Amino acid sequence: MSVNAPCGPIAGITRAADTAYLGIPYARAPYPTRAFDLPQPREPFTTCFKATGYGPSPAHPHVGQDLFPDPVIAGEDALNLNVHAPTRGDGPFPVVVWLYGGGFFTGSNASPWYDGASFARDGVVFVVPNYRVAAEGFMILDDGVANRALLDITAALTWVRDNIAAFGGDPANVTLAGQSAGATAALALTGVPAARGLFRRLAVMSAGTPLLTPLDRMKQLSADFADRLGIPPTRQALSATPTARRMALEQEWLPGEVRAPAESADDRARRAGRDALRWQPTLDGEVVTTAPEEALAEPGALDALLIGTTTQEWNFLLGDLSTAPSTDACLHGMANLGRTADDLATYLTELRSDNPGHALAQALTDRTFRCPARTIADTAARAGIPTHTYQFAWPAPHFGAAHCADLPFVFDHLDAPQAPQLLGPDAPQHLADRMHTALTRFAHGNSPGWSPYTADERRTMVFDQAPYECTDALAKTPNALRYSA
Repeated sequence: MSVNAPCGPIAGITRAADTAYLGIPYARAPYPTRAFDLPQPREPFTTCFKATGYGPSPAHPHVGQDLFPDPVIAGEDALNLNVHAPTRGDGPFPVVVWLYGGGFFTGSNASPWYDGASFARDGVVFVVPNYRVAAEGFMILDDGVANRALLDITAALTWVRDNIAAFGGDPANVTLAGQSAGATAALALTGVPAARGLFRRLAVMSAGTPLLTPLDRMKQLSADFADRLGIPPTRQALSATPTARRMALEQEWLPGEVRAPAESADDRARRAGRDALRWQPTLDGEVVTTAPEEALAEPGALDALLIGTTTQEWNFLLGDLSTAPSTDACLHGMANLGRTADDLATYLTELRSDNPGHALAQALTDRTFRCPARTIADTAARAGIPTHTYQFAWPAPHFGAAHCADLPFVFDHLDAPQAPQLLGPDAPQHLADRMHTALTRFAHGNSPGWSPYTADERRTMVFDQAPYECTDALAKTPNALRYSA
């Protein structure tokens, strides 16, 4: 099936639930010589573009995880996007623009976990853009430009505004959504003047903190990276450095939790809270002028906000906790968080566990994900922004309700490649139905299906085997939540 868009004619693949248009370039090719340039508009296609296969991926290092597929596709046109359009029904349809996770050091839209067929089936045009990661996305060079990754996303949103009507989408009805680093990027976009008016709603899953890196820290990281490469911190020098050489250094700079080979349970526990992500959005004053906590305090900043986390985000990143790390190693990890032996004991009591790894993982989850989500929800609700919060609490085998375990449910794709290995054979389809419906309802401009969040009552949906509403779920341990059902 073909469409005639302002960017030119495009041919896609008609499937059972959608028409998929894959790998459409939305900006000029960054490779081989423009990896550190600002995204630039492309000339319209003069012949029909065959959008029948995933496009090239942004350059990123190998990550030592087998949680979900992260293919790397070589090629020049890495700034591309996928569109999944409904094949039935009358448009215009609401649009969801999905930002992938990966800690800002990995990720692409070629992962089969981000296939948007289920959303198209349910009357949503689903768009997944690539954006540059790691040094290419965030390093500050002699031109002084920060946040190229956010500029990439803004360029993709601009492409959506200008072209999505040709695919049946409503350019005035866009929800920006994402998970993990993608959620953090989505929040950062609330403080980007160039992105204002390009999306109406925000759906934020497992955004990690800090949401923004101080400008001085990013400048120092950038200088350190160039120094390690033995080159001046200039766009010309970085662009001339072979990609393989840069990726070797990116590999060394990976957080310990994801570096291959995996560290021992004790090593991971001792490093917990110490390995901050290096590459992240920066409050630079030009691209990002306002922190999310301030941007969302403005009445009318968004039409609506949906935000939540899993209850045990850090279980996966600390490894399989069925083998307990030592108490001594976990005390080191707690100290990295500014916590004490008494705090470790309190968590063990609240979790009804004798595994100190459980306590450390929960302390990390609360500090990095759940407490910040609660703060953002409070801020938005007090500003009068319609806000809904959730907690994903269904325990996958071995890792519990860990980081990324909710993605196959939201995409209604429990049989996605490698998902059965994570979720086991008994992942409940009814929970996928409920979570997927929540996001599609939200994209259509409706309530996701439970009570609004207020800063006084904090009503929250808990997605477990039997979903239920709970007061202030983001402040309760997983064990306490089960007693609130």
